[in-house]
Order: sequence, then structure tokens, then C-alpha cells
Amino acid sequence: MNIIQDKDVFKVESGVTAYMMRLYYDLPIEDFRMTKDGFRGWANVPSTGNCSGEMLIILNDMLWDSPSGDWFQNWNYGAVRNVNYFLSEFPNYKNNFTQEQADGWIGEAYLIRAYYYFAMVKRYGGVPILKEVQYYPEQSIEELKVPRNTEQEVYDFVIEDLDKAIGLLSDKSPAKGRVNKNVAYALKSRVCLYAGSIAKNGSMQLNNLLGIPKADAAKYYRASYDAAKMLEGKYSLYRKHTDKFENYSKLFLDEDNSEIIFAEYFSYPDKTHSFDVVNIPYQMRGAEGYSSRLNPTLDLVEMFDDVNGNSGVLDIGPANNPTRFEKTMDLFKNVEPRLRASVILPGDIFKNESIEIQKGLYTSYPSGELMTGADFNALYQGKNIIGKSGMGHPETTITGFLLRKFQDPSKDKSQVLLYKSTQQWIDMRYAEVLLNRAEAAFELNMKDDALKCINDIRDRAGAKLYDANQLTESAIQKERRMELAFENHTYWDLRRWRIADSYINNKQYMALSPYYI
Repeated sequence: MNIIQDKDVFKVESGVTAYMMRLYYDLPIEDFRMTKDGFRGWANVPSTGNCSGEMLIILNDMLWDSPSGDWFQNWNYGAVRNVNYFLSEFPNYKNNFTQEQADGWIGEAYLIRAYYYFAMVKRYGGVPILKEVQYYPEQSIEELKVPRNTEQEVYDFVIEDLDKAIGLLSDKSPAKGRVNKNVAYALKSRVCLYAGSIAKNGSMQLNNLLGIPKADAAKYYRASYDAAKMLEGKYSLYRKHTDKFENYSKLFLDEDNSEIIFAEYFSYPDKTHSFDVVNIPYQMRGAEGYSSRLNPTLDLVEMFDDVNGNSGVLDIGPANNPTRFEKTMDLFKNVEPRLRASVILPGDIFKNESIEIQKGLYTSYPSGELMTGADFNALYQGKNIIGKSGMGHPETTITGFLLRKFQDPSKDKSQVLLYKSTQQWIDMRYAEVLLNRAEAAFELNMKDDALKCINDIRDRAGAKLYDANQLTESAIQKERRMELAFENHTYWDLRRWRIADSYINNKQYMALSPYYI
């Protein structure tokens, strides 16, 4: 017997709001707390990057291989049932509210259900579509068995729900962290882009449970483009600060932000995360320990060209005659500001300190003794052998780089503790919409529009602008990987582009190991 009846929930605004908050809680947002085992984990390592080449994770229990088949699992039909129940029962009570209120809640429910199903279809392909609430034992086991729909049917269902949401929602969210019509357009742009690229790059398999016909690619690209275009003039790239490094760094921390379309917000003590404590450089770690868990790869770092458009591949010289620098940052003297704002480079400044990352020390080179180890107290002529933040110690970087993106540089060391971080997770931002639009426009042979979108992003990043001849499919993909690095997009992008095998299978990612001489 239910203690709280529907009439107690759906008849009053506070009850409906509480029910909606449950639906929001179940949104599979791939935020700071997503792990390979699911959502809202404690480890605070956005871990799709661990198998996309963006970064490596230093904890053995966070490294894995493919046989288990349950990476980033999301098979939550309980959440689907909750939203279906709302869509079925709430209309019986909507006369207790204004038309705008009722339409808004129903629109939110359709968008949330679309989000649930998109999270499943991008993982599993075709899944069973349930639009109605199932009841047991009122329905037999056979009646409760629902076969898988095709991948295309699921994508079309998601798009249908988003169109319903667009028709019901207003431009303004009812409260911070809740959705509106523009969020629906942004999600539709993302969803349709996935469908278009799966149609273009994939093949039909398992009696159409996987795959979308190639003939339909243009239809989905067009829908993605049109949805992205609807947000033009409503949002803009974050450009509050003249200095491009400062501007890009603060983009992810500033909540008063023209780029944010939909974000998940945190506040102490009700809802927090631990991103700072698990990623802070070792030399700054607090009393609880932890540091350096997410380590960007050299592969990712070298993807960024310098500010003059030259290749980002580092000039380190041949193995038998490595290049020497006065300071490690001399190696990165012309680096793109967006890279510096995303990755802590060896010797760069973070929280007013130079972050010392080195593999070891040569007493002289090449004939002198090579000194390495894992002891931060080990000195040679007063110099730390491995610097203050690695490499070689089990709790420091294994790639030579640390993550700057998302970290709060204003947080005092005494406050870098478990469950004390509150910076937002931006789930949808206008830069992604521009990237969606550019990719779709390129596929629709609207290359001038694609170039405009890409160069808008590159200008904000401090990168050299492209000319028309440089705009290729691979250039657009590369720009997306750089701009959205560590935001849990790349793994899914590599899959939908059907190029994951080139970047993941039997791939040994690279590290940078500086030595002091």
C-alpha cells in the first residue's frame, strides 16, 4: 500500500517538483563522478578518457580491459518507468496548475526520457522502447517481454520526445539546473549528429538492431544542423577575459557564463564532489592524501598545434642526442593557450607554484650517473631527483602531465579535501553546439558555415585560424577532440566515427619524461 498517494504528489506544486527532482537525479550525466562501473562513484575520475587516448588513470583498480563488457553501464529501466508513470498519471491532475506550469513539467519529462534513451542507444544500439508503465503481476511475464527495437527506431524515438519537449518548454528554465527549450535543441543537435555519423560510417548488423541506413545520413545531419542553428544568438562563446589562457581556464568555473546551456550544479554540504583532491599535483596535496589521478597523454598534448599553426609534436631531438632546455616550459614556449588551460605542463605555474615534474636526474650527460626513484626526499646536491610532483612515485603522474581543466586554482590547500569541491559540470555548452553544427554543415557541403564555426572556436582558444583549404573532416574531428578534451565526449565520438580501432586497439599511449642535467 502506498503511503503517499498520487493525489498527494501530483496535486500540489511541491509534490510535482519533488517528483521531478527524482527524475533529474537519475539523469545519466557523465560528470566528475562517473566511473567505469556507473554513475555517482566516489573516485571522481571522468573515465571514458582512460580508453580514448586522452589520459591515463594511475590507480590499478581504475584500469581495465574489454572482456567484462560493462563499461560505463547504463541500463536503468527503473528510471524510464518513473518518467513513464509521470507522463501517464500527471495529466489527470494538470488542471490544478496553469497551462504553462503543466506544459513545462510534461516537457521536462519528455526531455528527460529522451536523455535516458540516448544514453542507452549510444552504448548498446537498439534497445526495447517502453512508452507505457508495465505492471506485475497484472501483466503476464510474456506480456512484459519487450523485444529490442532497431537502433534507428530508438534514435527516432529520442528525436520524437525532444520535439515534444521543444513544443512544450519555454526558453527559460524554471530553476537553476533544470532544462528548457534550448537544452532540448542542444540535445537534439547532439543526438542527430550521432545518428547521422552512424549512418554514414557504420553498417547494418544483427537484423538492423545495430546501424542506420546510409541513405538517411543527410536527413539526420540536416536535423542536427537546424537544431544547432536555433541557438544562434541565444548563447555565445565565453570571452570575459582578454587573456586567452585565463579566459579558457575560467570558462569551466564561472557560473555566470554565456556559453552554458545545461549544467549540473554542486553546493556544500548537500551535493559535492572530490575532483580537486584527487587531481591536485602531488606537491600541493592535502592532509587526506590523494593526487594526480588523471594524467593527460603526450598523444593528446601533441594534437595541439602551436600558436603559429606549426605542428605540436615536441622537438625533443633523437634518442642518442636529446634536446636540452634551460627550463621544461621552454619546450612549450609557443603552446596554444587552450592547451595550457587544459593540461598542467611540466614546470608550468599552478596556484602560484612551478609544478616540478621530472623522471630523474643525470649527474652529467651522457657519461654521468642516471638517478631515479620514488623518494621525494632523495636529493643530489640539494636538488630533488624527481622534482616535487613526480615521476616514479606511485601517486604521481605516469605521463608527465597533470589535468588543469576543471580544477579550482583559488581553493586553498587546506580545503582540497574529499567531498569539498563544488565547481559545476557543464553538460552542454555552446562550443559543442558549434562543433555539432560545423560537422553537420561539412557533411551537407555547407563548408563556409563549417569554417566560420570552427574558426570562432579557434579564435577563442588562441589558435591560428584555418583557411578554407585546411578544413577537412579530420580537422573538424581534431578540433572537437581538443575543445572537448576530458569532457567525456571523445570515447563516444571515436565510436560513432567508426575510427576507435585506430586509437584504442593495441594502442600504447605516449608519455613525456623530462630529466634534469
